[in-house]
Amino acid sequence: MSGIKIREVNDNADQVPHGEGQTVGSDMAMDPKKLKRIAASRKYSRRYRLKQLQYIAQLETGVRALQAQVAVTYPRIKYAKTQNSLLRAENSSMKKKLYDLSNKLMMKEAEYHELKKQKAALKQLSVLYQSPIADTSEAEQQSFRQLVNIARDHSGFNQFAGEARVPMMQDPDLENQFGSDVNNEKTPNPM
Repeated sequence: MSGIKIREVNDNADQVPHGEGQTVGSDMAMDPKKLKRIAASRKYSRRYRLKQLQYIAQLETGVRALQAQVAVTYPRIKYAKTQNSLLRAENSSMKKKLYDLSNKLMMKEAEYHELKKQKAALKQLSVLYQSPIADTSEAEQQSFRQLVNIARDHSGFNQFAGEARVPMMQDPDLENQFGSDVNNEKTPNPM
C-alpha cells in the first residue's frame, strides 16, 4: 500500500484540517454539527477507499496464485491429453488386432470342421475299403464307388494331386495283387 497517504482526522468536531476546501474564516461560520458530519463523512470515505484498495490487492494476490496454479497444472493437462491420445491409438490398434484374430479364429474353426468332415468321410472310406468287396452285392459296390467319387471331389482331398497321385483301387484283382505284396513285405527284420 505504498503511495497511499492517509490523513488523520481528529475526533474533535470543532477542528477541520486545513486544505479541505474550506477557509479558516468559514470554519467559524459553520455549525458544529455540520462540521462533525463532514468529518465523519470524510472518515467513512477514507475507510471505504482503504477497503477498496485492500480488496483489489487481495484480488491481485488471488490472480497471481491462480496464474501460478495454471502454470503448474497446464503441463500436467497437456501430458494427460498426450497420454489419452496415445491410449486411444493403442486401443484402436488392439481392437483391430482383436478383430483380425477373431476372423482368423473363425477361419480356423471352419477349417477344423471341414477337416473333421473329411476325417469322417475318410474313416468311412477306410472301413469300406478294408471290407471285402467281392463278398458284397452289386448295390453295395456301387455305393462304395459313389463314396470314393465323392471323396475325390471333396475339397482338400486331392490337395497333393500335383506331386504324386496314388491310384484308387477299384478293381478287386489289383487289390488282391497289392494286398499280397503288402503281406509279402512283412518279413522279420534281422538285426
